[in-house]
Amino acid sequence: MKLNKAKILGFFKKSESKATIILNDKTKASNTIKDALGKAVTNKGDLEGIWAKLVLLFAVAKDYVNGDYTEIPKRSIIAILGGLIYFLSPVDVIPDFVPFLGFIDDIYILNLVYRQVIKDLEKYKAWKDAQIKFIGNADGSTAT
Repeated sequence: MKLNKAKILGFFKKSESKATIILNDKTKASNTIKDALGKAVTNKGDLEGIWAKLVLLFAVAKDYVNGDYTEIPKRSIIAILGGLIYFLSPVDVIPDFVPFLGFIDDIYILNLVYRQVIKDLEKYKAWKDAQIKFIGNADGSTAT
């Protein structure tokens, strides 16, 4: 099956526009992330190949919206939230209810977003790892 990449990217651009608006409302942004995470967990088997990437995208989006991590360019967080909105939409280029094929376009977009923001994700991961070590040291345990 050949993906209509132009059509998929058109839908994604609309998702990014929604993300720009949703980012202005912390509650809506948090609910969007929570809903997308719920859908991801429910469909983990179909997403196994990108699960680790997806977990990282959810984590940075959540930490950004909560105000814990703001060292990511706004365009990157819009792309990430746009990817999650695209993923959350059941009716996109290939509807999610189509057996075996429903998540192909979602995976394509999520991989595209991941590649777009990989440098920002590496910085986030280093920050997150430092937070974990700091918390570990603060409670008296030893971090290695």
